[in-house]
Amino acid sequence: MYTALIVDDEEELRRAIIESVDWQSAGFEVVGDAGNGVDALELAEKLEPDLILTDIKMPMMTGLELARQVRELRPATQVVILSGYDDFQYAQTAIQYNIIGYLLKPISAKELSAELEKIKLRMDGYFERITGSERDRRTQRRCEISEFLLPILLGNGEDSPGDELLFGRAVSLGICTPGKHWSFAVMAVKFKNRDHITCTGSEHIDFVNNILRSYLGSESFLVNGRIITLVSSDAPDLGEALRLPSRELVQSAGRMLSQTCTIGISRPFDKLSNCASAYFEAITARRYTADGAGPIRFISDSEQDSAGEFENVEKSVYKLEQLLKVGTKEELSGFLDSLCEENARGLNYLVIQILATVYRTVSSVSDSEALSELMSGNPVCSRAALYDSEPNVKSDITRLCLSARSIISRSQKENTELLCDKVIRIIDTEYPNESLSLTDISERLYVSPNYLSSLIKKYKKENFTALLNERRMKAAADMLICTQMKILEVARRCGYSDQHYFSYCFKKYYGVTPMKMRENKKAVNDNE
Repeated sequence: MYTALIVDDEEELRRAIIESVDWQSAGFEVVGDAGNGVDALELAEKLEPDLILTDIKMPMMTGLELARQVRELRPATQVVILSGYDDFQYAQTAIQYNIIGYLLKPISAKELSAELEKIKLRMDGYFERITGSERDRRTQRRCEISEFLLPILLGNGEDSPGDELLFGRAVSLGICTPGKHWSFAVMAVKFKNRDHITCTGSEHIDFVNNILRSYLGSESFLVNGRIITLVSSDAPDLGEALRLPSRELVQSAGRMLSQTCTIGISRPFDKLSNCASAYFEAITARRYTADGAGPIRFISDSEQDSAGEFENVEKSVYKLEQLLKVGTKEELSGFLDSLCEENARGLNYLVIQILATVYRTVSSVSDSEALSELMSGNPVCSRAALYDSEPNVKSDITRLCLSARSIISRSQKENTELLCDKVIRIIDTEYPNESLSLTDISERLYVSPNYLSSLIKKYKKENFTALLNERRMKAAADMLICTQMKILEVARRCGYSDQHYFSYCFKKYYGVTPMKMRENKKAVNDNE
């Protein structure tokens, strides 16, 4: 049974659609309705419907604009356009916005019921394609791809072929094609059931691939309880290209599997020899989701790009790096105890490795002043080449790493709060700009829209749209009360080119129209 949201500015027609169609027999449950696209967009975020049936021509926001914004917000939601305008260009435009049906008015309840049954079959097919297993097909190709990609992802080969040979092999396996500039990234995905218990399994490989392949190239593997995916694309901005499919993956896991999933995404790269470092970036990025600021994390959301001289640090320090960023004190201390015991014969080399890891990790999330204070205030730096016993080194190393963990934790909190404060400052100064959007601001702040949206909700307790609308409404009220500007001029100065839309939003926020607020204020002044 799919959920549906009905949108039409004609209330009588909207009620007729809801009441006359046998929704249950068609396989749907109506969970809400709206009289315009603005309200519908809010309901779509709140109710998370599987399907939206909307009129195409409405005031303030057309059905196509609604479909476009819904695709940004909930790429897993399908849309059916209901229109009296038999215009093929409308249909062509609609295709790119998750439009699964395009119906012409007038349409009877019986005809609409029949169309909904067809739409349900198409949605069933889509869901089955996403959740269905294809293990019996392309088995040989999957084995070949595994034999090729897993060693370079996990860094198992000491004598790895050159990038030219690696790319040629990728082309022969159909991972990419010659003649284009390809970018790659690694994703790490973990699934949990309703009891918050990790349940990632081989069945999730096809689930991830089937969703991602609607947008870009994808090859996935089950590695250490995670789905590790190499994504490929010839798009100019792979990070932007990953935004919608990663969001759809999270939403589809919740809707289709009743599971939650968290996703970590590496920085894009263009040489397959960089797969191993990207693999560890993706794992670390996914661990960052433990802070509750959203289920999707790009490594660039939380870390600056690492300097090249740190890329050859041994594999063992990647675990230390992860614990410094997201581990508990107990986990970090226990790991260091084991590390010192296992490397008792090579303590000096171990200290150098740890120092390099601490330096790299702290510098990626904090400023040079904090780094200098950490390194100068611990004896391990001056004794790096003098340790001769495990007990001596363990104490100094543990103290250094715990201090580093404290700095990193503090810096992460400060950086995320600073990001939110920057968003508020941008809203305060640029609210008159009608095109101001979360995507625009995220590009300026060099983080993904998903991450920025989650941070705003976490620290400001509101979404971006609500904060922007609140600032515009307060500015509008001040102008109405303190100036004699016409309503249209007030609307334009507050980011609204459409006076009708402005008045609608204003009344929804304050409970009165702009003109009524001005009249009420004048009446109060006259009485005084």
